Amino acid sequence: MKKPLFLAALLAAALFCTGCSDVVEGIVNAAKAEGRVYGQTLELEEGDTMSTAFFDMTVNAATMLPALDGYIPNLESDRFLVVNITVTNTFGEAIPMSDADFELGYDGADETATIFPESEFATDQLPATYEIQQGESQTGNLIYVVPADAEDFRIYYYDLWSDDFEGNTYWLPFSVSAQSTEMEAAL
Repeated sequence: MKKPLFLAALLAAALFCTGCSDVVEGIVNAAKAEGRVYGQTLELEEGDTMSTAFFDMTVNAATMLPALDGYIPNLESDRFLVVNITVTNTFGEAIPMSDADFELGYDGADETATIFPESEFATDQLPATYEIQQGESQTGNLIYVVPADAEDFRIYYYDLWSDDFEGNTYWLPFSVSAQSTEMEAAL
């Protein structure tokens, strides 16, 4: 009973403060957080495991290919970027997942934009939606279409709870293997 009264008093005080929209937003977020972590942007290092509120994710390998399972990108200057990942559920219950959970950024792209994986069309590609049981893992490929000269890739993820509360944001950089560059040169 004391917590709602305290929060109401803080909100009222912040409303009387001129230019205090940041204070009000902070109070609202703290009230909505209910013990959940939020507001941090975690820029990881290549090879790190992305540990979110729900899962651990690792990038196992990444390659760029001019064609995949008989498909080619629409633009001649584009390539398929195939990123093999493993996601392990560390949450207290089953979690719904989507290939769209993992947006991609790269040097040379619009700094404010990320791209989403392609819809399911290739062998070993993660489904558009799936569920991972508590303590279990799912390994598969995310497939993006990127310019052939793109480099310095980063997977972007942010914690989004079922009540639309946004937690932390994560950036995980990774490199394309030298093998894919050799395959590209041979074609």
